[in-house]
Amino acid sequence: MDSPTLKISGVHRVQKIVARELESMGFKTEFFSNPSPTVESTDLLVAEIQGERPEFITFVSHADTVQSVSTCGLFRRDDAHGFGSGVIDNKGGLVVLLEGLRLYLENRPRPAFSLRVLSSPNEEVGSLGFHEPFLRYSLDSKMVLGFEPALDNGAIIESRRGNRWYQIEVTGEEAHSGRCRGEQINAAHELALKIAKLHELNDEAQGLSLNIGHIQGGRDRFNVVCGQVHAKLDTRFATFASRDRLHAEIEKILFTNHIRSFITGRTSQTTYSIVDDCPPFSNTKASALAIESILTCIHRIEGRQVASETAGGAGDVNYMSRAEIVVIDGLGPVGGKMHQANEFVVLSTLNSRARVLASLLNESPQLLVATKV
Repeated sequence: MDSPTLKISGVHRVQKIVARELESMGFKTEFFSNPSPTVESTDLLVAEIQGERPEFITFVSHADTVQSVSTCGLFRRDDAHGFGSGVIDNKGGLVVLLEGLRLYLENRPRPAFSLRVLSSPNEEVGSLGFHEPFLRYSLDSKMVLGFEPALDNGAIIESRRGNRWYQIEVTGEEAHSGRCRGEQINAAHELALKIAKLHELNDEAQGLSLNIGHIQGGRDRFNVVCGQVHAKLDTRFATFASRDRLHAEIEKILFTNHIRSFITGRTSQTTYSIVDDCPPFSNTKASALAIESILTCIHRIEGRQVASETAGGAGDVNYMSRAEIVVIDGLGPVGGKMHQANEFVVLSTLNSRARVLASLLNESPQLLVATKV
């Protein structure tokens, strides 16, 4: 099925089939429209089945893809691999999730914990509009499991850095570049000095990175001092504590002024807004037992040792991250060439990672009670 993010009808068709499969297992399904009037997407799929305990294990996946069928061609396979649009990201993840749930519920029609599936229609553009619902659904969840692809080497994802996006605006005072005598306040110069200080906050050892992605300002003239400039700042961090420390340092830099009018004594004015605030998740004491169980199960089923690793970028599970919750991602199948025309999935891992999920759910009561999440 052709379901790149902006092909709304195609994404919705995939969501409807996922809902039908979940309903056949006893889930109650609902569709929720995007609450943002500025975002073009189909509905969020939410499916739930009540268990012996009221708390949820929440599974997160998505129905949209980056590439289209016109780019990748129709699904095709050889003995070991499947090729096609979104076959690893994230239709393979949906297959693993559905089959894993089916294997588990066949032997335990009333699960130990309540189960919830969230399938986003627009993950590939950041699930815009659905961040608040993701956070809300985390509040009654003890564990959140993401079905983004495993890493290329088969590893699962124990942590992802968070990101915070700052829209920065510096306002100065325009003037004629040749005739000004001190009344000018060059906003571009001010921003340049701030960027140099922001760059010093990069710290690879601490998982901190800052990058300016876009700058725009002035009147597109040589002979007018820049009076206003805008910049987009991307920040990445590994923990909540490092995010908060970084934010304090960023504010100190943004609100320290350097350029001043010699005549009026006025300085530039800097404001900012946070336009995306994606929390991190990391391998904690609470998640360690579940990760160990998953890795042991992969070894038993696939006959190989894999690890849990940190992945670059953020995913939908990040928006559900809290200090008290177990979050693990990369539980989908193994493959490669994500977002490319030759994207592929290792077919055998569709079955093996589904069996890993069923095994994890069977052990979930002991794991979650033991960690006292």
